[in-house]
Amino acid sequence: MGRRGSHLPVRDVFDVAAVVCALFWGSTVYALNPAPETGVCSLESATPATVAAIDKDFDLLLDDGRRAAISGLEFPPPVAQGAPGLRAQARKRLSDWLAGRDVFLGAFAASPDRWGHVPARVFAPRGETPDAPLVSVGEALLEEGLARFRPDRAAAPCAAAYLAAEAPAREEGRGIWADPAARAVNAGSKEAARALLQRKGIIVVEGRIASFGETRGAIYLNFGQKRAEDFAIVILRRNLAIFQASGIEPRKLIGRRARVRGLIETGLGPRMEISAPADIEILEDAKP
Repeated sequence: MGRRGSHLPVRDVFDVAAVVCALFWGSTVYALNPAPETGVCSLESATPATVAAIDKDFDLLLDDGRRAAISGLEFPPPVAQGAPGLRAQARKRLSDWLAGRDVFLGAFAASPDRWGHVPARVFAPRGETPDAPLVSVGEALLEEGLARFRPDRAAAPCAAAYLAAEAPAREEGRGIWADPAARAVNAGSKEAARALLQRKGIIVVEGRIASFGETRGAIYLNFGQKRAEDFAIVILRRNLAIFQASGIEPRKLIGRRARVRGLIETGLGPRMEISAPADIEILEDAKP
């Protein structure tokens, strides 16, 4: 498998992937395990495709006319403080790796979305040799700090793997995480919480859940005592069963630290509605 080569069956490619191949970006070495054959976020049901080009929005333009999007990734903005030129660098990285190359595409939906994208997970050889192992393109970009996990519903099967891949870059403040706007906001800081009122778009927030509130239509996880000033998570009651099915019981989260990501709302104070378990990470196993 390689540039405009013949497609190999998933089994044949995977059988020779007995070692972990390293990826060099700058002076740092990143190692990624070969993609699993079965299970969630795996090569199972993935089909061969050829990438003709990568467009300016990081869509994969396939040679059969389809347009695929790597679900669950948020790429650097055009202007990123602390990481100038990172968007162009990320696009070049993806283009150098995938343009003109055979990949395996695991579609998350039977038909394109309203923008004409096929939401997918993508796997590609880590190197140029015939026996190079297939790895998850999404995990590689997250690990390199060239993207941030975005909790799309389509990418829910890959959430755990993507969050694990993202962790080193996030913790080291590398790549996209060098931009202050991309870093997690400390909800325990009054100043940071107030600053959320001026923010827009997808935000990552961390802090300790202080209290639980509810109305007829929603549940609130409050990170402070002042509703108009302190950050809060909102879970609509119609979505509660989704969280409970994954083992998340909101009432039991009081005193726990959590990391959430999603669109910030500021009309009634800084708050974020979450609708799926992938939107929230519980950071501790027990109360302090």
